[in-house]
Amino acid sequence: MSTYKEIWANELRNLVKECFEKEPIPARKSLTPLQEMQCRILGGHLLSWLENWGPQLIMERNVLAHMRPPEERPEDKEPIIVFVMDEPGLVAAREIIRDTSGRLVYVRKTDFDFCMAINPDPGYVCHCVLQSRFLEEGEQGVDFTALRERFNLDADTPIGVHYDCSTLGPLFARGGLHLWAFTEDGPKLIEEAFESWVS
Repeated sequence: MSTYKEIWANELRNLVKECFEKEPIPARKSLTPLQEMQCRILGGHLLSWLENWGPQLIMERNVLAHMRPPEERPEDKEPIIVFVMDEPGLVAAREIIRDTSGRLVYVRKTDFDFCMAINPDPGYVCHCVLQSRFLEEGEQGVDFTALRERFNLDADTPIGVHYDCSTLGPLFARGGLHLWAFTEDGPKLIEEAFESWVS
């Protein structure tokens, strides 16, 4: 007999599959030069999360689970990990993730919101989330003009803000904003975690 987590995870995977059937992940060769730089950054971040930060955060989640009421405790110590990414991140995730267990799922932000509306898990009993993507102007309060002034950046150099947020419970999140410049010589990290948060 399937557990609640297995039923929830299968529904999530089916919804994500439907989303990608409607709008497939683009081929890497179709990325613009700017998107290719973002793909390399997001791929590197994903690898670091999988190898270092992610396992540590999941261990912390499992320890803290015992402080929650029994009905809100995660069912097991291996949650479904959902990577919420933009197009360059999805391209990187497709190349990096070779998970045959179905424990690792990657998806667009809009599709993730759609999936959670249909198949919610508000207590993060079955899953945890890593959002790793580049923000649009105004998203999360990002003001590119103000950032250029703050860090004395040339108006002609493209910049980007990498949003990184791991959420492992209703009141358990770690995240930050990282400023990048995209130069002819490649991406350059201007300021790591110019904003960060812990809850």
